[in-house]
Amino acid sequence: MRFSTPTRPGRGLELALALLAAVGAGGAAGYMIAQNAATTAPAAEQPAARPDRVTSLGRLQPAGGVVPVFGPPGDRIAKMYPVSPGDALKAGTPVAELASRKDRLLELQVAETQQQEANTSLKFARVAGEQKVRAAEAELSLAKANKVGDLAALDARQAYLKLQVETAGASVARLEKLRAGGSQIADETMEKAKLLAAQADAEFKAGAAVRKKTETTYDETEKAATAKVDAAKAELDEALARVPTKSTEEKLVLARQMAEQTVLKAPVAGTVLKVVGREGQPTGLDPVLQMADLTAMTAVAEVYEGDIERLSKWVRAGPVKAEIKNPALPRALTGTVRSEQDISRMIARNQVFAMGPREDADRRVIEVVVHLAPDAVADASRFVGLQVTVTLEPGK
Repeated sequence: MRFSTPTRPGRGLELALALLAAVGAGGAAGYMIAQNAATTAPAAEQPAARPDRVTSLGRLQPAGGVVPVFGPPGDRIAKMYPVSPGDALKAGTPVAELASRKDRLLELQVAETQQQEANTSLKFARVAGEQKVRAAEAELSLAKANKVGDLAALDARQAYLKLQVETAGASVARLEKLRAGGSQIADETMEKAKLLAAQADAEFKAGAAVRKKTETTYDETEKAATAKVDAAKAELDEALARVPTKSTEEKLVLARQMAEQTVLKAPVAGTVLKVVGREGQPTGLDPVLQMADLTAMTAVAEVYEGDIERLSKWVRAGPVKAEIKNPALPRALTGTVRSEQDISRMIARNQVFAMGPREDADRRVIEVVVHLAPDAVADASRFVGLQVTVTLEPGK
């Protein structure tokens, strides 16, 4: 048995309206897709780049680079000096003190005390040693003086004894001649004359032995005194060498260097770009501050590797003009690529990225240094690290 489904009045009209709505929605969606595709057309569909120019992204930076000021690892900032971005600092200007400064200053004081003690010991050792040397030299001088005087006296006595020997011998010879001539000379007189001659000769020989012994004694005494002088000098040198003056001086120099390192100073003359350090902050991880010499500025352009050969030909023909733009700059800046030395020889991954989501974020580029014109330095120095667009054209 079949039952027919009752039809509600107006249902056909509802179906027609639904169909019209679906068609309208589909048309709108298609229009939006087409518009989006038109606005996000791939780069290949955009106008081709001009062959007489090279455009790339880049960044502004000082010609000498940015200089970070680091503290040694394992320390802590105890005091920050009043430095702010924009401050001009001279090389050696203190910017911060480290917590280890008190300990380093104490070590410096100990090293200074040790050096003073060593210098005092050296002074006393030198005085005592020099006195011993002078005493030994005086003894040697006395021995030499006594030798000269005593030998002179003995020589004078020997001269007298020799004369006595000669006189006694002459007396004996005269008596013997008289006796030989017939004169009556008593034997007693003759014997007495011979005895005097023998006595004079004995005394002369004894004097010669005494002189020889005296000379030998003084020679040995002189040698002993000379050895004593040498020993006193050697003892002085040894005493001076035992005083640790060299090591205390080196310790003092090291202590001063360690103390100086607890005060962080500007390594170069330049302008403070950024202050990162804070009191209580550990050192060694982040720089305390960053600074740079802003008197000369450059733009580092990241030129696509495929454009380098063309750019190199331009540079070989002469300086290449450059125009640097960014909405943050008050005006377009100018500069030049002076020579092939401004073109890096290393291909690297780009460091500057375009903002568009469809832009290539991983490109192989070569860094090219653009030297900004002097009238552009003031504007560029206010935006260190700014991402810019660099357009390079061959010189006319």
